[in-house]
Amino acid sequence: MDNEKLLKQFKLLAEILKQPSDTKSEEILTKLRIVIYEKLPNAFHQGAPLEYPELITDLQGLYEQFRNFVMYDKLIGKNVVALGGGFSCGKSSFLNAINGESALPTDIDPSTAVPTFIVNGEKHKAVGVNIFDAKIPIELQDFRSICHGFGELRGEDGELVSEPVMLGHVLKSVFLMSPKQTYNSLVFVDTPGFSKADSDAYSAKTDEIISRSQLDSSSYNLFFVQADAGTLKNEDIQFIQSLRKDIPKLFIVSKADVKSEQELENIVAHIKSQLLKNGIAHIDVLRFSSTKPTSYDSKAIHEILKQWNKNPEAPKFARNFKKLFIRCRSYFEDAIEVERRRLEKLNQSLTKMEGEDAEVLGSLRLLVKEGQDKVQELKKSYETLKNLKDEFFGELKHICDQIGIDMPEPSEIEMVEDVPNPLEILRNYKKT
Repeated sequence: MDNEKLLKQFKLLAEILKQPSDTKSEEILTKLRIVIYEKLPNAFHQGAPLEYPELITDLQGLYEQFRNFVMYDKLIGKNVVALGGGFSCGKSSFLNAINGESALPTDIDPSTAVPTFIVNGEKHKAVGVNIFDAKIPIELQDFRSICHGFGELRGEDGELVSEPVMLGHVLKSVFLMSPKQTYNSLVFVDTPGFSKADSDAYSAKTDEIISRSQLDSSSYNLFFVQADAGTLKNEDIQFIQSLRKDIPKLFIVSKADVKSEQELENIVAHIKSQLLKNGIAHIDVLRFSSTKPTSYDSKAIHEILKQWNKNPEAPKFARNFKKLFIRCRSYFEDAIEVERRRLEKLNQSLTKMEGEDAEVLGSLRLLVKEGQDKVQELKKSYETLKNLKDEFFGELKHICDQIGIDMPEPSEIEMVEDVPNPLEILRNYKKT
């Protein structure tokens, strides 16, 4: 057994698990984190919409994305392009071949286990953020071990002594600067595969949540479909349908070199038909091969990326947070209206039955009392939600002022403008 290798890996693990020495970033996030992880869940453990656990999960996912901006300021003022797709669908290969040459150091690939952000920089440099919100400089030679698992040891006879350990549960994010990622205003983030992998170590729920939060918090989505698969799986379609509709989506048929031109035409036509049939808006379906990075539709892909690179958008966190609060508020407004109508009918029945059977009247009065209590409970929850929303956006603005981002709470009118223009959709469809 290689004791020197074992000692080096123990030192690496100790470095990854260290507590933060600079607590400034952690401190400015504390109040916001308490609202999302403590106050909101505690306030609505009863009398909440059925989808409330999902709403809380979405809020927490958005918070983790916002935390990335606070922890790594090089993301500020850039458009995030999230890469999605199943396992081994060509996302990492695409990132390494995007400019016809490796965007990353030799023998280093982005992780499929830890969300990896790739930004333009003067030299190759990696930084990780662990579960304690400590920023950790990562040596490039350690990058593969951290992202793809480390700790594999073999005895002198070659027999496996120790299985590799994955660190996705220890590292929240990895940020990698590369001078060969030449889109200055874009940040590419490689997300975990959202369809089941052929591995006992696969954690479907965790990876799906991580992937969804990254895709829903980005400016643009790239989805990869392997050419040898030839189609989108039903579970992939369901996953894509569950994502935010307002984020532009470009689909890429990866590993195009494994199919003939005619087969590729049929695959692209089939995927377009699937997307249309399932109501999934998309920019296009294009072909790419990492082994032939200048062939197929690489020129068209670069033209789209150039357009995305021209117009950096302000971060959409406030808008996305507001949407989730509005969804929850709508539940209480609807529930209060339902109970109000129910009470109205009960009171009408009481009036009509005045002087009738006392037992029946007593039951009706009991139902009225239960309805009144329910309305009061819903109104109390509604008011709590409103107060927490105000506290949340006040704290969000306070944080953004400190890190130099203009992110006020969007108005209701601004939220209405998020609704797509049907005429514009039809015009674009006709053009396509």
